[in-house]
Amino acid sequence: MMGIVFKLVLLILMLCPLTINSSFQYLTFVQQWPRGYCTVNPANPSRCQRIPLPTVFTIHDLWPGNFTKILQNCTKTSYTQLQNFQDWNNRNLRWPDLAKPLPTMQNFQEPRFQSFWKHEWKKHGTCSENMYPEATYFSRTIQLSQRHNILNYLATGNIYPGSNPTVSSVNSTIYRAISNHVPDLMCVTPPRQTPALVEIGICFTATMTTIIDCPSQFLLTGSCGIGTINFPA
Repeated sequence: MMGIVFKLVLLILMLCPLTINSSFQYLTFVQQWPRGYCTVNPANPSRCQRIPLPTVFTIHDLWPGNFTKILQNCTKTSYTQLQNFQDWNNRNLRWPDLAKPLPTMQNFQEPRFQSFWKHEWKKHGTCSENMYPEATYFSRTIQLSQRHNILNYLATGNIYPGSNPTVSSVNSTIYRAISNHVPDLMCVTPPRQTPALVEIGICFTATMTTIIDCPSQFLLTGSCGIGTINFPA
């Protein structure tokens, strides 16, 4: 009898991966600084083909997580290619793939021009699809970018592209701009140079209604060191 019960439990677990793998408790909204992302990565300094580079922070992704582990690749739900150029362009304005050149109206449907969105959806978006189906996931993320202008936030602390602020000043400026909540910073350090600012994350409750402190156990701010950093122009 115990053997039959065990097999039934195992079968239920195999048939219900969504419930098990998609238990997210918060969301990290990550925006990237194109000049940092494209020009200071020591592993691939010429990885960006987008010309001209955007002069604002652009979306990297929205990462569902919980307070005990990082969530990735939660389901096998496929990505739906955008078929309308206007839909593609609307998403591209705030969520561009900096590694690719701009497509034309004739070739935007090629998989390579939507591979960035496909990757982020399958790796991260699927972990919140029990609340945010694909279309909602992308539209709500774009809405967050419309409400949180990182350049404007940094300007309140007199921090501008081309400057060399301290990591603590960047951290505290964003902290104040998001109602005294801890952000997450990420830097890359080229050989024999100071760390360069690449990304800034803001954390939200699962409903996206309230900003919270980014969990200390997963912060990447240590990648920026403790002194001066470069905010590439």
